Amino acid sequence: MAHVQYLDELIREYLVHRGFGTTVKALDIDLKSDKEKSFRVDKIVEQLVQFVNNYDLISLRELWGHLETHMFTKLESHFVPATKKLENAILKLYLINVIVNNKSEKMAEFFMKMTPEIHNQSEWKDWFMLPYIKNPEENPTFSLHFTRQWQDTLLVSLHNFLATIFQYMPTPALMHFEEDANKIRKLEEKNESLKNRLAQLIDKGPETTVTPCHVEPPLHLLDDFYIIAQESTTTDNQAKSLKNLIRNMGTGSSPILGRKETSSNTNKKKLSTITSKTKSSQNYFHEQ
Repeated sequence: MAHVQYLDELIREYLVHRGFGTTVKALDIDLKSDKEKSFRVDKIVEQLVQFVNNYDLISLRELWGHLETHMFTKLESHFVPATKKLENAILKLYLINVIVNNKSEKMAEFFMKMTPEIHNQSEWKDWFMLPYIKNPEENPTFSLHFTRQWQDTLLVSLHNFLATIFQYMPTPALMHFEEDANKIRKLEEKNESLKNRLAQLIDKGPETTVTPCHVEPPLHLLDDFYIIAQESTTTDNQAKSLKNLIRNMGTGSSPILGRKETSSNTNKKKLSTITSKTKSSQNYFHEQ
């Protein structure tokens, strides 16, 4: 969604042209406080890390709450554990940063504000001992979280998760503006090329050998008839065999469709002439 900023500029330009001054001011205010950073994942992750480094727990919670309300809640239910795990990991990163920089008052603030929310989660059970442990970076329960590898892995996972959400989330029609414009431009270029080719063929006269020009139909126009036309020679042979079978139906070659209903008297008259055929048929079915 790298073109979101360009669309914002177009919308602002349109509002200025229309004289909607109040709306322009409101738009500028909203853009300055845009928590989604024009859907730029790197900027969102950077903002989260900045709140962690600045010990700004309130802003960190507000930004995550905004993402959860406007994006995470729209995901399918099986994504809920992943989002919760990432949220807890960000909060743990906050605590690690507090300990590394000896901000004991920030740790006390964290547990005072977050205890009502996390005290029932088994994942946080051991973390309530953190303020009372000396050298937690050496404790097996917490040592992993102090490593650079864990912290880098967390940020990469968060980046990939947000990027995936932005890629597949529903978007308004206006955000397809650039993509649709490129498609139209390519179609116009192809149309112009075909026009020039046709003009050259007309200028050369009717006796000119025409080189076949393959033009693929647009995907949205493909239908069953087009697919049938593209079938292989094997399918054509099968179709011919089917036509022959239908043509032979009712001519007596079919053991079922070739029979005709007759009256009982007619059957009696013809019984003597087909006795041998009937016996041979009976022998055949008995053998089967």
